[in-house]
Amino acid sequence: MNNQDIVVYENEMKNYEMMLNEFYDQNSSNTVKLCLQKEFDKFGERDKCWVQCCYNLENSKNQYLLMFSLNIMEMIINKKWEKITFKSQETLREAIFNHIVMKHNEYPKFMISKMIKLLVDIARNDWPLRYPNFIEHIARLLLNPEQVLLGLSFLLLSSEEFISPKEDLLGKRKHELKVNFLKHIPKLFEILSEILKNAHKTSNSDEIYEAVTKVFSDMFTWLPFEKHLTPDLLQVLMPLGKKEDATAINTLTIFNEVLSKSYTQTDDKYFILSELCLYTFRLIENIISVPEIGFVSEAYLTIVTEILSVVIRKYWNFLDSHFNNGEFLELLLQYTFRHVVLDCYYQCLDIWGSIFEALSDRPECVEKYRRIFLDLVERVTHKINTFGNINDEIYDDDGQTECQIFLNKNIEIISNVANLYPAIAVPVVDNWKVYINDYITILNSPMLLENFKDSKCMFLVPSTRTLTSLSGYYEDSMKIAITKMLNDIAIQGVATTPLYQLPVALSTTKTLIQIQSEILTALSRWMHLLNNNKQFCLEQNREKLFSVLVTSLQDTSQPTQIHDACGVLLPTVTEPMLIHISEYTSLLEQLLSPFLDGSITLNHLNKKTRLSVRVTSLKFLLTCPSQEEEIKVLVLMNYLKSLAPSGLNDLKMLTDVLVNSGPYKMSTRRIIYRSVEPCLIEAVTHLKNDMQSETSLNPQMEMCERVITFLSEMYELLHDTMSPQFVQVLMQTFVDLDLMWSVSTMLTIKMLDVLSLIIKHSSKSNKEFTSVVIKLGLEKLIPLVASNCYPPTVSALFNLLYCVLMYKWRYFFPASPSLTMHSNNENNIDNSEQFTTILEVIGYSFMTNDISIFSQNLKAIEELNTKWNLYAKEYFKHYFLSKYMTVLLNVMVNKSHTILSDEISMAIYNMASVDFDYFFSKFLPDYLKQTDNIRNDQRQFLRQKRMLPVKELPTFMVNLAQLTNDIRCSKQI
Repeated sequence: MNNQDIVVYENEMKNYEMMLNEFYDQNSSNTVKLCLQKEFDKFGERDKCWVQCCYNLENSKNQYLLMFSLNIMEMIINKKWEKITFKSQETLREAIFNHIVMKHNEYPKFMISKMIKLLVDIARNDWPLRYPNFIEHIARLLLNPEQVLLGLSFLLLSSEEFISPKEDLLGKRKHELKVNFLKHIPKLFEILSEILKNAHKTSNSDEIYEAVTKVFSDMFTWLPFEKHLTPDLLQVLMPLGKKEDATAINTLTIFNEVLSKSYTQTDDKYFILSELCLYTFRLIENIISVPEIGFVSEAYLTIVTEILSVVIRKYWNFLDSHFNNGEFLELLLQYTFRHVVLDCYYQCLDIWGSIFEALSDRPECVEKYRRIFLDLVERVTHKINTFGNINDEIYDDDGQTECQIFLNKNIEIISNVANLYPAIAVPVVDNWKVYINDYITILNSPMLLENFKDSKCMFLVPSTRTLTSLSGYYEDSMKIAITKMLNDIAIQGVATTPLYQLPVALSTTKTLIQIQSEILTALSRWMHLLNNNKQFCLEQNREKLFSVLVTSLQDTSQPTQIHDACGVLLPTVTEPMLIHISEYTSLLEQLLSPFLDGSITLNHLNKKTRLSVRVTSLKFLLTCPSQEEEIKVLVLMNYLKSLAPSGLNDLKMLTDVLVNSGPYKMSTRRIIYRSVEPCLIEAVTHLKNDMQSETSLNPQMEMCERVITFLSEMYELLHDTMSPQFVQVLMQTFVDLDLMWSVSTMLTIKMLDVLSLIIKHSSKSNKEFTSVVIKLGLEKLIPLVASNCYPPTVSALFNLLYCVLMYKWRYFFPASPSLTMHSNNENNIDNSEQFTTILEVIGYSFMTNDISIFSQNLKAIEELNTKWNLYAKEYFKHYFLSKYMTVLLNVMVNKSHTILSDEISMAIYNMASVDFDYFFSKFLPDYLKQTDNIRNDQRQFLRQKRMLPVKELPTFMVNLAQLTNDIRCSKQI
């Protein structure tokens, strides 16, 4: 580069510095920025613009320009690399590497990282042929104490990019990269080991330790450890796992990766794995020795617990033989109950759970470790008796509070131990009796609440839940005694002596509510034991409990938790009364009348409890024997109307009550339909009016969704009792709702679901409606399939067509009295044009990348074949068999939907089995002829080796997988 060139480059550099400063100036207008952007784009199109970029990197300190230059280089490397000369490629490579080496202390870290990424991107395509010194560059940096961190960054990024490259690399190139990289691993590992051994002598040892272990942790995700994790390297790494810093977490991640994989045991492998197992327990001992485990970082505890889980699950036999007295389980026991963080504690409980699962085939261990397992129960019991500070008010997505999760996980462990030693269930009852007797004493003498904190009642909630979880281990007499006690306390605690309504401390009130609601909930689990108990029935205990529950649900002053528990218990108490309705009619009518006539609104109850009460009330109305059908219809009509006081706005509650009260016998469904028919007619009328309206406001759409959902669920529930006239109106209404299809995706899906239901259940003779539905479905679906567009509505459209084929098969293949259903002579086809179009759009769907649509339609045609012998129909064989098999084979060759390989192979087998001779002698040879990018000698090989006429399913599927794999490999070569 002569002086004249330098002047030109210098002026250019300063010019672009000014332009970029102006571009990023907050005061610059959008117009100015747009003009500048055009200039920047032009620069990237210039020949040898990379030379100016290299000059900029060497001479500028303007970060805008430096990043601009790197971005231009990145564009050249990724998009124009093949268009520049080899000499230019080499010069640019060396320039970037030299910038890294010379200026890594001057540039910001993110810029150095970007430069490293540029060189690795070049290497992904050019190494080793056109970039032979790439590994030398890395080794050179690693061997220089001042540049070792750069070398480690290079190596880490190379491991990530070479072993798991993006999909823009061909399979052959991916394989080449891995093979070539593996050749250099021994030398690189030797260097890395030396770096680790000498890192303590450097001023930045912590950074070096962290970076080296990070490289190792990445590499051991894909490297076979038996070749590269030597005993010498293991001894270097082990001390690094005890520091509780990032280096320790990287190191333990390496060990976790090694331990998690499966190996064929050899002496070397056995030595390393056994050393790691013992090392894991030394880590546990170190953690336990810390006075307060809370001082150990959560991230460190998490990785240690993960390793511990792997060791115990996979290497039980080694541990069992090495620790003669079960010391490893003693350590696990101590470690489990030292955790402050609940997630780590739960991880430990999961380990215990996996132990109990594995012990099913190790009876000798069950007896050997009895003492430890019983200690575990004692420690868990103590843990759940001190659960007081855990949140029990905020519910997660699964409807559980943190407290409920805590109790359930602990109780599950006790249940696991009880499976091994059923005798432990008895002490649970004994403890529960102590706690429950304390509570009974306070119920009888409320003044004792002053000393409530000193009572054993505090343990009653977890103890009752534990007792219930172990109910299967008790004799019937004990179960009945427990249930009677729960029943008496439930009645007394809510009706006679509601302790939680007395003026006591807020924390005491909260505990009392928890206790009483737990007793009510537990009783719902035990109540079935008393349904056939004569003594219980003679004493009218069921009536007493029913009265208490209903009265409590009507009482707006009762706490929500009590209401909810009463709502759970109510159905289990009421069901036997409804079975023997004649004995209880007057009591049920007397107590439920406020709910039936609307004098109690139930607004004070939450949604789930409200539903329980209303379902119970509806079941009584439907079961009540004292009314004639006409009167029952009127009464029920009024009751159903009260469930939807705001008309169509309240349809959800009405639907939920009707659905949850079932199943119904035919005569009852007829009564329900007559009662709900006015509401159904109103709903259909609303849809018609909305369809004819010129406005499409969102609130109207929400209302339409509610109405369609209601009609859908009512049709599914009552379709066999609906009048033909109403069904006809309903059919036509949904077909005519075309104007609303583009307004709401959810609305469209709901409408299609209803049409599918109607097709499924409607009269077999209604051919006109079937034709209209097919026309509607195809009109909506064909444009989407043709444009390869698969919005959420497509799944529902395909389901509609599937329902047409499955439930209206005779529309296409009319039955003949003289022929059996699956006779091969049954090949006369009606409405062939519609049948053809449906199968064509299904066939097109097999070429989509949308796996959900592909899976749905593959399952659909398989079900149609099972039900109606689709593949054997002459029409299908003539027009579709070869096309379908070709498309499905292409999917297997292209690995478009690998996760469905078995299902695809099975479908091809079922199609081929229609005529195996045709499949092997005609179809497969023709398929190979039409396959591009395969040489004739390869086709000959595939015909001879992979197209053997095998009809047995397992061998057929293996051969098919080998065939498609060979075709794929042949095309790549």
